[in-house]
Amino acid sequence: MGADNVDVFQRLVFSVPPLKAQIPALIALSVAYSVVAYVALSMSIFTAVLPEPASILPTAVLLFLLPFLLAGELFHRLLPSYPRSWSFFLALVNQLVLFVSALVLSGANDVGNAWSIVWLLFITIYLINILALVVSTGIDRYKRILLVSLAEPAALIAAFYAVAGGNLGFSTYRHAFAFASLLIAAAFLVSVLGLVDYLIRSNTDVSAFALTSGILRNDRESLNLGVEAEPAVETLAIDNGDRLTLAAPWVHPGPLGGFGGGQLSGNVIDALNEGDEEGFFLHVPCTHKEDLSNPTDAGKILDAVAEPDGVGRASRLVHEDYGEIEFYGRRFGDKRVVYLHAEGIDDYDTGVFMRDVDGAELLLVDLHKHDIQDGPTKEVQYGSSEADRLKRHFDDFRERLAEEPLGEYAAGFEMVRDDRDMVAIAESVDGQDVLTMGIDTNGVTPDIRELAAGHRGEFDEVLVFSTDTHASVHELANKTRSNVAALDAAIERAVDDVSPATIGLASRKTAPLKLLKNDYNGLVFSVNILIRLTVIALLALYALLVLWLFF
Repeated sequence: MGADNVDVFQRLVFSVPPLKAQIPALIALSVAYSVVAYVALSMSIFTAVLPEPASILPTAVLLFLLPFLLAGELFHRLLPSYPRSWSFFLALVNQLVLFVSALVLSGANDVGNAWSIVWLLFITIYLINILALVVSTGIDRYKRILLVSLAEPAALIAAFYAVAGGNLGFSTYRHAFAFASLLIAAAFLVSVLGLVDYLIRSNTDVSAFALTSGILRNDRESLNLGVEAEPAVETLAIDNGDRLTLAAPWVHPGPLGGFGGGQLSGNVIDALNEGDEEGFFLHVPCTHKEDLSNPTDAGKILDAVAEPDGVGRASRLVHEDYGEIEFYGRRFGDKRVVYLHAEGIDDYDTGVFMRDVDGAELLLVDLHKHDIQDGPTKEVQYGSSEADRLKRHFDDFRERLAEEPLGEYAAGFEMVRDDRDMVAIAESVDGQDVLTMGIDTNGVTPDIRELAAGHRGEFDEVLVFSTDTHASVHELANKTRSNVAALDAAIERAVDDVSPATIGLASRKTAPLKLLKNDYNGLVFSVNILIRLTVIALLALYALLVLWLFF
């Protein structure tokens, strides 16, 4: 998904279990954790905090259940943008932290160590809450977050003092010191997060936590970055009585989620399939520098989609493998469509191939068919020796394609409207049958590869492409399978639909809009550096906290 590392978000996002699973788990785990913790404490040297047998059940409810049920509901109610399922998941995480701390407590050999372990637990839960809520809702609400995050550790503190805290013989100073440590640690954490946000805002005018929380919530947000541009939108149309419109804007679908143009491919596909119309999105070779700044500018791209005039004669699909890159191409009239694929290359600067090519006469499509979970990270930079070699291969292929004879063109197609839209296109020229399968993902799942391999005996060529969508990090993080049954059925219908057809190409410029261009680099570098600095700062904070409490 690119060499920029902003896509690291994909590795951090996972599916939160539904509430109907989380709440029973919270209750069941409270029982299991209580039993194991009691056994561990009863076998330890230090038993000062061990409850009496008659009070085991009330203590378990008081410590392992009620504070987390309270937090699970409170976070959601006092932070309206925070989903209840996330709230209870955070409570489950903190319940696990309590259990681990109880096991550690069983190894304490005196009252002082036990006291430090217990208060390290309270502070840890408080800091986890603050960090999770800031990352997922934004730092602008830090005052409310500080108060809301305190509810869970406060309930645990109250339970601790009710059970054993008041009987450990500590002076008032020691109690005040412990409370002060909790508040100081929270203030330090918020200061670190605020500094990170300030540094990223000062360099990119984008809030780090607005970006993170927006991605997690799948919000649509505009980035106040970029420069004005009027990118071309190429339109390939196939008409056999019905019409398939394939839009190929010179815009990259990114950066992520609803920020900028991350949902561009899906928005374009939705618009092209309104009513009885059918259409899909094609990914041209470009990089994140061509990301939209404003997601609403997708409308300007749609306005530039044309209705090209078609011709009924086309060449057979030509294939040439140059070792480091391969091309597939078809000529129709004086126009051409070319598909490229190179193993190990993710994106290309726009000038690598098209710097002297008229987009109204040639459409270049990047198949982008790498593995969806393990794609390449390399980008080809304009002006590099590699770019020059690839351009020479491309020019050689264009010359060959220009000499190809034309024959009668026939085609059939079928759209699949699914959680990830798909298209199947069957084409036939002079006895050569070609199948093209497209899916609105960033890369291709293994089952799609298997489906393509299974059809290679029926067709002379089988092409697979993805749109390079960055619409949802949630899905990209977890997607390992596609709806191959629906796509296979669409292929069968597309083959049945093959009939004499026309194919045409047109190109239009969009109205002025903003693309990120070099501002994307500033965003990426700032996020990458400061994420690492934040991790280092948090580890240092926790190490100092341990030293502060134990020594």
